[in-house]
Amino acid sequence: MSLLKDTIFWVMFVFVPLFAKTIEQANDGRFFKKLIKDNLRIIVIIEFILNFWTFSLAIEMLIVPITVFLGGVYAVALREEKTLVVKKLLDGLFVIFGIVVISFTLYNFIIRPEEIINIESLKEFLLPFILLILNLPILYGLALYNIYEQVYIRMKGESKEQQKMKRLIFRFTGVNLKKITTLRNYLVRTVNQSRTTDELKQQLREFEKYLDTRIGDHFMKRSWFYILSCFVLIIICLLGIIVSISNVGFKDLLTFNFVVDIEKIKEIVTYVSSTGLAISICFLIYFIGFGKRKFEDFSQIKKFALHDLLFLVKHQNRMLQEFPPIDDPQKLFFRYITNIYEIKKECDKAIVYYENLLTNWELEAIKRLQTCTGIIISTIGIEDINRFSAEEFAIFYNNKKASAIQNEKINIFTSDIERDIKKYSEQIGLVMEIFKVGL
Repeated sequence: MSLLKDTIFWVMFVFVPLFAKTIEQANDGRFFKKLIKDNLRIIVIIEFILNFWTFSLAIEMLIVPITVFLGGVYAVALREEKTLVVKKLLDGLFVIFGIVVISFTLYNFIIRPEEIINIESLKEFLLPFILLILNLPILYGLALYNIYEQVYIRMKGESKEQQKMKRLIFRFTGVNLKKITTLRNYLVRTVNQSRTTDELKQQLREFEKYLDTRIGDHFMKRSWFYILSCFVLIIICLLGIIVSISNVGFKDLLTFNFVVDIEKIKEIVTYVSSTGLAISICFLIYFIGFGKRKFEDFSQIKKFALHDLLFLVKHQNRMLQEFPPIDDPQKLFFRYITNIYEIKKECDKAIVYYENLLTNWELEAIKRLQTCTGIIISTIGIEDINRFSAEEFAIFYNNKKASAIQNEKINIFTSDIERDIKKYSEQIGLVMEIFKVGL
């Protein structure tokens, strides 16, 4: 009951927003791994300590509305280049406030360490992580339901056949989120071509063969199998040790009422389990290193295969600006437009030639980047940018801007370009993160 308030706040401000994030982003186990990893970072401990001690009620009542107001002003200041001075000023104020909070926390930690170093504080700290772990099945089920709905809604044929086809798809993918997501991404070659159960069976057989060729999704399977086997062995050995150092009990080992020399058996089990535990831990450490080495080797192969694309992405990332030069077409041409056309070509090539080399999320990231570049190219309206010099592009750009629908504040053409480039920039950053491209 002492943690009821914390639980309610966690549900309202963490769990409920996670529903929207899960529906939008959860396509495979990588989303959930990242979720757990984010909750285990060292910054979580620092945030907990910094938020443990609060100021007096009067100061808190004063700080909250001020910080909310300044946060709103900061969000507005981020939108336009002419308000950068305000942004820099607010950055300075936030730094000062951060220093005050850190100093206040350090003072309290030195004066009253017993307030935070106790069991109740440990429970309060672990509560969000435990709640997250216990609710992961709900989030996983939500993600699974969302993807299945996206597949089922695209089915064709009569109503009775659709019901049979739905059951067939569920038997094919089960509760494997990654598999149903891959199927959703390739509906054209499976579900969309099937109007009967027999047709769908044939398409799913062909699709299964295709999945077997996807090196990117299979190259770590053996390593993970070894690692999970070591975890299972460790758990079995620990259980053996626990059983052997306890009294017979357990309903006389499920009511057999043993008269055998339990002490001798316990002694043997203890030795075997202890040895097995030590060996399992050694193997676990070895196979984690083995898996990491294998992952790094295969990552190098992918980086070699995608060298041209990743080189362009890295170059574009250096050229990105906080505020794209929408009103300066020549600068826009050199910093963005030429790169966009080149990246579009490399994305097309990577998807055609290296599709089976990539994992599902890597392929999705490249496809989204391909989509972003395609949208910008469509908005600009130039098929071959190589025919244009910077001066010619500036003339074309200004003519299109002048002929676009506009009012006193917004020009539709430049507004679309600005919006599309923002999404494109976010996708460049995502590809950099996924492929771990160094700056």
